Formats: sequence, C-alpha cells, structure tokens
Amino acid sequence: MLMKNWGSTGIVVSELCFGTLPMGPIQANLPLQEGADLLVEAMNNGINFFDAAQLYKTYPYLKEALKRYDNDVVISSKSMSATYQDMEKALIEAMEGIGRDYIDAFMMHGGRDTVELFEQRQGAWECLLEYKRKGYLRAVGVTTHDVIVAAAAAQKPDIDVVFPLINFKGLGIMNGTVEEMAAAIELAHTNGKGVFAMKVLGGGTMLDELLDAIKFARDMEAIDSLAIGMIKSSELALNLRIFNNENFENFSEDLKNVKLNKAIRILPFCKGCGVCAQTCPGSCITMVDGKPQIDHTNCVLCGYCAAKCPQFNIRVK
Repeated sequence: MLMKNWGSTGIVVSELCFGTLPMGPIQANLPLQEGADLLVEAMNNGINFFDAAQLYKTYPYLKEALKRYDNDVVISSKSMSATYQDMEKALIEAMEGIGRDYIDAFMMHGGRDTVELFEQRQGAWECLLEYKRKGYLRAVGVTTHDVIVAAAAAQKPDIDVVFPLINFKGLGIMNGTVEEMAAAIELAHTNGKGVFAMKVLGGGTMLDELLDAIKFARDMEAIDSLAIGMIKSSELALNLRIFNNENFENFSEDLKNVKLNKAIRILPFCKGCGVCAQTCPGSCITMVDGKPQIDHTNCVLCGYCAAKCPQFNIRVK
C-alpha cells in the first residue's frame, strides 16, 4: 500500500482511506463485531487511515478494532457543530468514542455550507484551533462539496487539511465544475494542505466504472488519499488489489461480489416535514405536493437525509 505525506501536517497516510460511513446505522448498520473485524482486516493489509464523523455514529467500530491492533492508525472525524460548546462536546465524544485522548484530524463537516461557514461557525472553528494548540488534535480542516468553499479553504492559513468531493462525472459538486474543483484541490496542495477526496465513486453509483473512477482520482497528484466506504471483505479485497496495482483477469466477475445497488428510499409513512430537502448537500431532494422527490441521477448516497429524518422514514438500501 502506497503511503503519502498528508500535506505539511507531518502525518503519513495510506493512499486508500477506509470510509466508515456505510457500515454505520445510517446505511448498513453492521453488527459491532462484524464491522470491527472488517476494520482490523483493513489494518492488517496496510490501510492506516480511517475516516469517521459524529453524524456517522461509527466510533464504536473503531474503538473495538483498535483494541485488537497494536500499530498506529490515523483517524479523522468531523462535526456539523456551529458553536464552541457544541464542537467541544463533539471532540470529547470522538475521543471517548474511539478510546483515545487525541484525534489525528478533526474538521468542520460542511456539505451544502457556503463560504460563509467560516463566519457562521466561527465558534466551532475557534474550538478546533484551541484543541489543536492544547495537543488534542494534530490537524484541523473542513469538508465540502462546494468549489467556492474548497478554494477558500485552500487559501486559509490556519487550515491543515481539506476533504473535498470530486469524481470524474461531477456528481454532487456544488457551485462549479469538475475542472474547477480540481483547480481548488491543486491550490490546496500547493499551499501545503493535506487533501483527501470523498465520493470518487459517487457514493457507489459509479461501480460499473469503478476502475476509471478510481484512476481519475489517483492520477491527481494533489490528492494524498481517497476515502472509499466499505462494508464487506469482498469490497476491501477488490480495493486492495486496485490500490496495490494488481492486474485483473476477470474484473467483471470480481465486481459482481461488491455490487450493492443502493438507493435512497422514502417510506410511505413520510409526513412531508421537508427536513430531508433542507439537509441534502447536493440539493437532490425537492418537495412536490408536500412529499419529498429524489433526483437519483445526482444523488451520491451520502445518507445525510436519513440521519436527519425526525421520523426515521428514509432508508439507504
């Protein structure tokens, strides 16, 4: 597994980052031991970088896995908190959740946030900077689906890492094109930021073009690591082969073992409150006659709508 310097942070990360979102309650809701087993398998095969979030509720999997693995791993997490107090609670939750007294990187969890997030969530950002000064965080940054935010983050001196959305189809990218997001990523890299990319497979919607999608992101030298969500050993094995540059004799057969055919589904009990439409980072949900309608062509299956639904009437399956 290729290891890379993560910008100027002094942190070394594997080129493949294990995204924990799909294994948690928002999506697959794997049993604790099953999820932890998969994480340990990844660690034993050279992956040292794992991405979580307060929203994902996947800290227990990481905590259980770390009990069974002796070497160091890099863990990043994030929170949608806006105030100092709420971000502090999120940091404590993360450290207690994974059983550590520090987090390698913690970010403001963006998404559909505009560039005003740096002002609107100033308290949360000040909390991250203070906890970094105290030694609880090695790096701080921001996640975003927005080209303008990515470009602003690339030029913000107190940001260490940027976690932007990019894929060769442009699915989920806000306020710009693939080329413009690539330019923002290049700027971040030039300015010494650590960069890791999300949704390079469009949340799993681009599995039929898996090799091309991963190659597109890997060929961008400004990207240090690619975060890919996994819930099965067959997915992990296939991704390890790709990132270890192994040849494929029968790729179509290998791919059959990982196809998920996921989609966002609204249950018939939906009360039409509209929270999902307000939450969707890609504005893929609109309210029509009091009911949410999903644009599946642009949906990247992040599952944030499901996490925010007050009636638990959205499923990612």
